[in-house]
Amino acid sequence: MSRNKITTRNVSVSYSGKQALFDVSLDIQDKTVTSLIGPSGCGKSTFLRCINRMNDTIPQCRVSGQIEIDGEDIHKKSVDPVLLRARVGMVFQKPNPFPKSIFDNVAYGPRIHGLANNKQELEEIVHKSLRNAALWDEVKDRLHEPGTGLSGGQQQRLCIARAIATQPEVLLMDEPCSALDPIATSQIEDLIDQLKNDYTVVIVTHSMSQAARISQMTAFFHLGYLIEQNATNVIFTNPSDQKTESYITGRIG
Repeated sequence: MSRNKITTRNVSVSYSGKQALFDVSLDIQDKTVTSLIGPSGCGKSTFLRCINRMNDTIPQCRVSGQIEIDGEDIHKKSVDPVLLRARVGMVFQKPNPFPKSIFDNVAYGPRIHGLANNKQELEEIVHKSLRNAALWDEVKDRLHEPGTGLSGGQQQRLCIARAIATQPEVLLMDEPCSALDPIATSQIEDLIDQLKNDYTVVIVTHSMSQAARISQMTAFFHLGYLIEQNATNVIFTNPSDQKTESYITGRIG
């Protein structure tokens, strides 16, 4: 078994006083793909955004409980949220490349965080990130063309390259394939399978078949509660909670 990379205890979240998450305690293993599944509005994305403190940017949002990465409390006063987000990269539902060149999209994070000492080092980071995002062969001759000119699947892989260019340890993905066609989805799934060798990946997905294909661990959320977490094959073949079974068999959702 992998060691735990992320540990959450009794995490609750409310927006303008309306509670969205209730006392979620979840262990996320290192170098593993963990899927968060459950009906729309059940708190999956809210929980995901807790891990890199994206909820801090919402004025009416209140987060309580403890979240640790490698045993360090991410809400400690000494933790800079900007630096935390360099360690915990995020890919969103809709591909959102910056209105910049392909090269500058990937170079953006390393430039901000001073990860390259010179132009050559920056180029090496960009090229490596594009390779790791399985995009290099398709864009190597057009690095200075706009990232927005790529296809939807390519744009999403560009966003993944941008996220991993800051050398994060954790990669959060919020339904990264929901806006993509089946071929692009398959490419992203293949990529996620590769990425788990270097990163801890946490993915929110509405697709149970996708969760079954790509993740080793699965957590089921319902109405703001974490109902159960286990190895993916156990969740899908022998869930311990009736609600999980009802969701997987399509009786709730």
